[in-house]
Amino acid sequence: MQMRLYPPMIFVALIIITSSCKIKSEETYKNWNVYGGSKDASHYSSLTEVDTNNVTNLQVAWVYATGDIDTSNHSQMQCNPIVIDEVMYVTSPKLKLLALNAASGKQIWSFDPATSIVFDSSDQAALPMTFSNNCRGVTYWTDGKDDKRIFYTAGYNLLC
Repeated sequence: MQMRLYPPMIFVALIIITSSCKIKSEETYKNWNVYGGSKDASHYSSLTEVDTNNVTNLQVAWVYATGDIDTSNHSQMQCNPIVIDEVMYVTSPKLKLLALNAASGKQIWSFDPATSIVFDSSDQAALPMTFSNNCRGVTYWTDGKDDKRIFYTAGYNLLC
């Protein structure tokens, strides 16, 4: 017994098959706005200036010294910098948040939580910032319009 397919059944089957296929959206990956480069932690950039043919020709473009290393408290930098619209955001060993021009390394602004935040004296977070002398990340959030925010931690505090 031979089964005969009718054109409407073939059409319905094709619609079901094609609608179930996921079409991968093209990501631009030009910013590095979260740890790992993207929310899927791809560690990838679609920028093409550096490739396997010219990577050996790379040279240091700039160096930035935060000037606040604290060797007695074993300060360290464990923060992966992020880059948003040509501005690099990074924390220093004493938990300052710095905004640097990503092309030149020139400081745009600096925020020092130790001198900028006023705590209630009964608040445990009022302890010196050196009790927790590392920050593991800076991240970026936007509503897609005008509201843009940088988040990071200093001690017990989440700062925005």
